[in-house]
Amino acid sequence: MITKNKLQSIISKYYLGGKVESVKWKVKDGKLDIDFMAPTKDMIGRLSCDSFSMVNEGEMAIFNTTQLNRLLNVLAGDLMLDASKTNKVLTKLTIQDNNASINYSLADPLMIHKVGEVDENVEWKVQATLENEDFNTFVRAAASIQGNEIVTLSATRDTIDTPIIKFIFGERMEFSNKVEFHTNAQFGDDVREDNKIPFNSEMLREIFNANKTSDECHLSFVDDGLLRLVFTAEDEGINTTYFVVRKADY
Repeated sequence: MITKNKLQSIISKYYLGGKVESVKWKVKDGKLDIDFMAPTKDMIGRLSCDSFSMVNEGEMAIFNTTQLNRLLNVLAGDLMLDASKTNKVLTKLTIQDNNASINYSLADPLMIHKVGEVDENVEWKVQATLENEDFNTFVRAAASIQGNEIVTLSATRDTIDTPIIKFIFGERMEFSNKVEFHTNAQFGDDVREDNKIPFNSEMLREIFNANKTSDECHLSFVDDGLLRLVFTAEDEGINTTYFVVRKADY
């Protein structure tokens, strides 16, 4: 059994408001793993859920997450999941509550694009821990300037020389409307301070919004523009990691 809220939370963490439609759910020994990638290939992620009970386990190819979300709107409360096999391939996902059930047709796993790999053996020059309230601040800041597509991250120092990460929204806008906020950070050796690294603010906004049930986020990045965000939601037993590459046209 799984609550509808938890299942929707799992989906939202890779779906990202419609940015990622097609993924493979891999269920084994009561654990769910999902690797995912944006069609633009500027974001790669992985999700794990330690408690995910199904009668028949295996690999489920979810081709159209939007349709699955619509079907889930029929259900409420605690849900039971099962999957049907044809020639050892899972072909149908069945989800039911106490009053209703839905059937979702699974795709051929070959229809789901392979998710790329990220070399994590890098020296993360800048690291910080963001609290849940910081997620809300980021979402509000990203939405505050109409037409803004960029947020820059900068490793710098405040007035008392404390290392911080500064988030700047709207700096490139025509009339220079701008929002800034910062969080304390830890710097490694040879950090390029005050180097402004641009990222897709809409992508990051969807990531923070989808993880609003998480307790905290461990943020790391390197000078050449790879950003890592690691979210932990202890109450849900869900861990999610995102790798986002910098905007090239800045």
